Amino acid sequence: MAKKRGLQKRLDSIDAKIQRIEKEERKIEKEERKVIKKISKLEKEEKNIEKIVLRFGKLSIRKKHLLDLIRASAGAFLGVGIGRGLIGLDSVAKNLAWINVIGILVFIFGISALLIYKDQKEDLKSKGKFTIFQRLFFIYLISVAIEFISILLFNVQYDTTETLLKIIIVGSYTAMASAITFSLAK
Repeated sequence: MAKKRGLQKRLDSIDAKIQRIEKEERKIEKEERKVIKKISKLEKEEKNIEKIVLRFGKLSIRKKHLLDLIRASAGAFLGVGIGRGLIGLDSVAKNLAWINVIGILVFIFGISALLIYKDQKEDLKSKGKFTIFQRLFFIYLISVAIEFISILLFNVQYDTTETLLKIIIVGSYTAMASAITFSLAK
């Protein structure tokens, strides 16, 4: 009899434990449903962010692209102002040899590519390394365009086309640095 009571108590305690486990499982399932709802809500928001703003044939411009353009332009304007006002890159560019100008250009691309790589490590697995060069080229074009506009706005004096090219390349250094910094900030 004592064995039966002992076994009964054990069975009762096991049943109580099973009931507690089942109760915990129900709580976990409720939490899981809540998490799934939140994930689906976030996915809907993500789709709204990725809405297409303009479409030209196969080319589509998304909100993300416009925001990147705005950030990079703002950074390039800041960099151009710093390069012109504080550093005086115009006078520096006029006196540099072409080897130095090309060295600056390589330095711009190298540092910028590393910053883009650091920022987009996860995207590289799915999109490939070509993404770095696309973004680098895009931001450099913005920087050069802003640099050229600033040359017109600040009425920079240059003697030859060679000097103009040097001014644009050397001036794009600060524009590119600021554009990269602004476009990577999220």
